[in-house]
Amino acid sequence: MEKGASMTRGTKRWRLGAFTAVVTIVVGVIGAGVGGAARSGADSASATTLIDGTTGTVVNIDPANEYDFDSFTLDLPLFQGLYGFPHGAKIQPVLATGCKASANLKTWTCALRKGVKFSDGSPMTSADVKWSFDRVNKIKGDQGIYTLLSNLKSVSTKGTYGVVFKLKASQSTWPLILATNAGFVVEKNLYPFSKIRANSESQVGTGPYKLVKFTPGQQAVLQANPNYWGPQPKTSNLIINYFSKSSTMKLALQRGEIDMAFQTFTPTEYASLAKAKGITVHAGNGTVIRYMVFNVTRPPFNNIAVRKALAYLMPRQAIATRVYHGTVSPLYSQVPAGLPGHIDIFATTYGRTPNVAKARAVLKAAGVTTPVKTDIWWTPSHYGDASADEYAEVQRALNSSGLFKVTLKSAEWAQYSGALGRTYNAFQLGWFPDYPDAEDYIVPFFQTDNFTSNGYSDPKMTALINKEHAAPTTAARLAAIRQAQVLSAKDVPIVPYWQGKMIAVSRNNVQGVNRTLDAAYQMRFWLISKS
Repeated sequence: MEKGASMTRGTKRWRLGAFTAVVTIVVGVIGAGVGGAARSGADSASATTLIDGTTGTVVNIDPANEYDFDSFTLDLPLFQGLYGFPHGAKIQPVLATGCKASANLKTWTCALRKGVKFSDGSPMTSADVKWSFDRVNKIKGDQGIYTLLSNLKSVSTKGTYGVVFKLKASQSTWPLILATNAGFVVEKNLYPFSKIRANSESQVGTGPYKLVKFTPGQQAVLQANPNYWGPQPKTSNLIINYFSKSSTMKLALQRGEIDMAFQTFTPTEYASLAKAKGITVHAGNGTVIRYMVFNVTRPPFNNIAVRKALAYLMPRQAIATRVYHGTVSPLYSQVPAGLPGHIDIFATTYGRTPNVAKARAVLKAAGVTTPVKTDIWWTPSHYGDASADEYAEVQRALNSSGLFKVTLKSAEWAQYSGALGRTYNAFQLGWFPDYPDAEDYIVPFFQTDNFTSNGYSDPKMTALINKEHAAPTTAARLAAIRQAQVLSAKDVPIVPYWQGKMIAVSRNNVQGVNRTLDAAYQMRFWLISKS
């Protein structure tokens, strides 16, 4: 995903690299302003209604073609998988009571939780689980969520409450896949097999909330699911207001028209809110990353020398300090620092700071005429308003080297997410984890036919991914992950450049935000209350 979600692994073969420390910055002064999209000031006064604000955009609510973080954040309270992270970064069974693997790790048999109902009152059975997985692979939506199921050979039912997954190759981490949104279970009798259920239609899941109304670009209204099998959410009503500008969202929060905001303020706005009375900025260690993707089949980035030259010139420190004021850290691997298996391979290979001389040398050795002319694409709202400054910094570094002549181009997320490598030669993306494990930063990006559609395929990488999946011990698995990082820097289809924390801002009468800030990077609204 440009997303988030997670799972478990059977036996002792794995270990989650979870961060649990959460830093809370309590701050002080309320400003005045008018909230654009937040028109619910009266509702915000009620302790039974939590109003969240976001600058995000929902693409698809139907999980079968949902692979962006903003859509996932809306889906998370509505849908569930067999495993998940409902209470923190530690994997737990959710709709399953447990799954067991065969000796060769190619067959996983799962027992389903009994008594689970969808929000419309229909019982959930193994037929719904099989239907849900099969339709993801049948639809193969343009968002790319189906790529998480690339190792799935077949799904079969075993009675009303049993499911058997047959895999193409051994995979000790399969329960992690069961916890992603690719494994969210939908109702067989409601969701069509070969097409997506439109956002304008009702959406039915097994989660703690049900969707009452969705107005694109404006608001999602959720209520506690009366048929929910688990504990009822802390707050009965949840409203998510969608803002086109973070500045408008900031005013709405200060005015009390929304109770909290998650995704995304600019660094300057976070600094201002950290001084505002009655407001709390919550920050937890996170595993969100930002990176640039190259289409390796099109000029100029079909030439590995051009990709390496750009890797030598990436202005990580300038972006972290000038654009984000130190709220993010330079990243030198696709795997975030702090997760087991991480190595600073891009620092080792290309240096920690831009090196024009080495970039020039690699281009000269390949006979590349400079400056190399290219477009680089970015998206204005989806990753926050700071993206404009971020890519202006990239353009400045590349053009000032004399080796590139970059033209920046942008598109809003609805268009952007469907284009990626199909249309763009070089483009900005961010990653919010499907699950907090280094594997989730290797497989989705470097497997053949990956979700970015950038044309990258290397038999050596495929072999390393298969080796990691089938590893009998944690040590062997992490060794394969380190080798994959080394190969990623050698082939350089992607250049990672920063890593950030999970941040949410709330009014001081909101409780429980800290409980949902961790390496799984999931906003668990059902744990949040208001006084």
